[in-house]
Amino acid sequence: MDILLIDDERSIRETLASFLTDIGHDVRTAFTGEDGLWALDDRPADLVLTDVKMPGISGLEVLQRVRESWPGSEVVLITGYAAVEDAVEALRRGAYDFLLKPVRLAHLEAVVRRCDERIRFARDNRELRGVVERLQELNERKEKFIALANHELRTPTTVAAGLASLLASRGDLLAPEIRDLVHRVDGALRRMREVVEDLGDLALTQSGGLTLRLSAEPVAAYLGDLNAACASYETLRKVSLEVQCAVPEDLVIEADRRKLVRALEALIQNAVKFTPDGGYVWVRLLRNGPGLRFEVEDTGVGVPETEAQKIFDLFYEVADTRHHRTSGHEFQGGGLGVGLPLAAAIARAHGGEISHRKGREQGSVFELTVPLGARAAG
Repeated sequence: MDILLIDDERSIRETLASFLTDIGHDVRTAFTGEDGLWALDDRPADLVLTDVKMPGISGLEVLQRVRESWPGSEVVLITGYAAVEDAVEALRRGAYDFLLKPVRLAHLEAVVRRCDERIRFARDNRELRGVVERLQELNERKEKFIALANHELRTPTTVAAGLASLLASRGDLLAPEIRDLVHRVDGALRRMREVVEDLGDLALTQSGGLTLRLSAEPVAAYLGDLNAACASYETLRKVSLEVQCAVPEDLVIEADRRKLVRALEALIQNAVKFTPDGGYVWVRLLRNGPGLRFEVEDTGVGVPETEAQKIFDLFYEVADTRHHRTSGHEFQGGGLGVGLPLAAAIARAHGGEISHRKGREQGSVFELTVPLGARAAG
């Protein structure tokens, strides 16, 4: 520590300064309170050791000035038995501790060591608060960016995707080479529109929650959506996907079907991307007490234990971003890292939850549970 020692007795000043220097501290000395304050003006100290009774400015006055002008510095008073009441008053005014004359060096070392720990703790605490404030600021900027990006991209992306879809639907009027290009553009813009919609939903979750459009529909409707999603991935990858239903198909779910299916599609897409060719993905519908449980199990590479707590974090991706390879279906293809966080947000918006566990042999099992709803039947 940088220590300023103030005492009008030369022998005490030199003895204590020599000892503190020997145990590793940087020590300056002053013989009056005025000299000590001038020294602090020149360079603040971590710790001020000051005698209470001195000509001119007393140790209590030094304490008051330090508290006003250098609040990051600690003060320890040195006093005789006759001035213990002054030392107690100093503690009330914010002094860290006091030492009685004659000062025992072991006691001095202990007090200085504790004071050093307190100063380090306070410094670390200030730095931590600064880090927290910075993280809060970055988080606010991130949320603002998501909202602005969604707002700026939604309209042009929707228009472009609509025009490409219209051209693709009239492909019979186009030359074969043009038709192929149009279909590629149509596919790319569909993917872009999905990303923009996901960002929009995430922006809503950041600003207060998703708005659900609830409707009561049978399980059969969800089975149709899930079978269609699985069939589309089977055309893109050599991965077997199967939907298994262990509940009555006329069981009614009160939910936002579009959003809930989007959450399940995100789980299926994740399973496909991390399952090598020849692997399997199962999508199961099961009863979960008074609710419904959707399971997506795969025989893929699984999630490392060290990463399992992060997979639902926004923009998190298991793969090294330096080797990022964008794909919605290729093995270990990358993305923005919004699928799983969005699925979790949709589950929570329905009063449900999402979880991950290791598969029976390898791979992963994601579970998304939701209540059936107030108007549920069966």
